[in-house]
Amino acid sequence: MSVSFETTQGRVVLRPERSDDADFLYALFRSHALSDLAAMPADDAMKESLLRMQFRSQTATYRAQNPDARFDILERDGVPFGRFIVAEDNGIATFVDFALLPRNRGAGLGTEVVRWMLDRVAERCAVVRLSILCNNLPSLRMTSRVGFVPVRQAPPFVLLEWRRPE
Repeated sequence: MSVSFETTQGRVVLRPERSDDADFLYALFRSHALSDLAAMPADDAMKESLLRMQFRSQTATYRAQNPDARFDILERDGVPFGRFIVAEDNGIATFVDFALLPRNRGAGLGTEVVRWMLDRVAERCAVVRLSILCNNLPSLRMTSRVGFVPVRQAPPFVLLEWRRPE
């Protein structure tokens, strides 16, 4: 089931992933992961092969570890620009993955999406958890702005938690 909400940058639609999203999801993954391979002493074909393998592995892991999660695509004007995976279990939500294409980062849209999602899951869950790579400073700043606090280091990740206001 699709839902939509208003942001300062226009109406956003959150809809379930479909099989025809595969190319978009790979492009989204690639937009984040390619910079990690930049210094690797390998040719472009090898890097591309490695990225595809990592993408398949991440996809399989997310699905296996979160079989009941919502795997959603974020769209504006029918054009996908991000993804959000949320798993809920016994009053606790986990933001498994949240990613935006580069042109949609850094202008507050991600913060608005996360705030909307927090409001939505807070109806059922008192706690929301997520993990972020220790060196992902933009995401760490954004999650801090919306009320997440670090609860544990599990290198290379920081585990964060948000609690529903009483």
